[in-house]
Amino acid sequence: MTTSAKTKHVFCECGGVLPTYADRATVADLVTRLYFPVTARTIRTWPLVARHPNKKAVLNVREALEYAAQKLANSPGMKQGG
Repeated sequence: MTTSAKTKHVFCECGGVLPTYADRATVADLVTRLYFPVTARTIRTWPLVARHPNKKAVLNVREALEYAAQKLANSPGMKQGG
């Protein structure tokens, strides 16, 4: 994930441009697409800074995706099957 200094957008490895800020539902959708299934309600419990410009919470997408990547990296791996 990289950031363009000119546009302040986040570029993901998938080749797309992500918004700088997004609501919880959008962040949950991005995390689900890029890392693991999650709901907006779960995103609410994560230790992220929420801003309220128009009474609706928006989160920094980069911060949320970095937290999701860290969460996935720290999760235990288990062999499945027999």
